[in-house]
Amino acid sequence: MLRGENMKNVMKIVDVIAFVILLIGGINYLIAGLFGMDLMVLMFGTEISVIGRIVYTVIGLSSLLLLITVIARTIMKSKKHKAS
Repeated sequence: MLRGENMKNVMKIVDVIAFVILLIGGINYLIAGLFGMDLMVLMFGTEISVIGRIVYTVIGLSSLLLLITVIARTIMKSKKHKAS
């Protein structure tokens, strides 16, 4: 079981992966908004395929993970600030 410093290292890696996935998804949505071209559709077919749905789901989950991470870190910093 992961504890202490090992858990922090794993979470840092997960955060970076989630950020990269979210960044790629955001760029895709930007391109779709500006140019009407969805890279997922170009890569995986004209309709949202199973793979496309999985990719969109992973992007969505990554954004939720980062949102939760930011909220948790903000709360932790607030508690540390109040304690000192």
